[in-house]
Amino acid sequence: MQVNVVDLVGHPGASRRLVEHVPVAEFGDDPWGTGDVVVCDPLVLDLHLDSVVEGILVRGEVEFHVEMACGRCLVPQQRGLVTAVAELFVDPERADVDETEPGYELVDDLTRVDLSTMIRDALLADLPLRVLCRDNCAGLCPTCGADRNVEECGHQAVEDVDPRWAALADLKLPPD
Repeated sequence: MQVNVVDLVGHPGASRRLVEHVPVAEFGDDPWGTGDVVVCDPLVLDLHLDSVVEGILVRGEVEFHVEMACGRCLVPQQRGLVTAVAELFVDPERADVDETEPGYELVDDLTRVDLSTMIRDALLADLPLRVLCRDNCAGLCPTCGADRNVEECGHQAVEDVDPRWAALADLKLPPD
């Protein structure tokens, strides 16, 4: 997703606010990886673009929704998340070549910034590792696969304790 910054380049101190609802498709076919996480439309960008001597400083928030399976019962869950972003898009004429990270430089003859790398990196870092439909989710029966939140299948939980960990069963821990 490229943004025109021709009005900011070369004018340190100039600033502009960018508020946009952006479809996920603008970031490529599968920019969030091939996992079980689906980033839902739209991403809401609330950014400030500031001209500085070194280039363009982009800072603000990205609001997004993800859909992923509950970690215990596999029922799809949707979560709304907000992540903060702050990146300097470097003017290649003013930077040392070794300092510039790919994807964080001014492009198209210094007239645009490509926000795709910044947004993808920020979202991937803030994706939850696991979600639960509720704190007391009973999960799936290991014997028949029934959702224990919906029905009682009659199978009892079989606790095959690894003998190496058996001594921990007698450990008395204080309540939280």
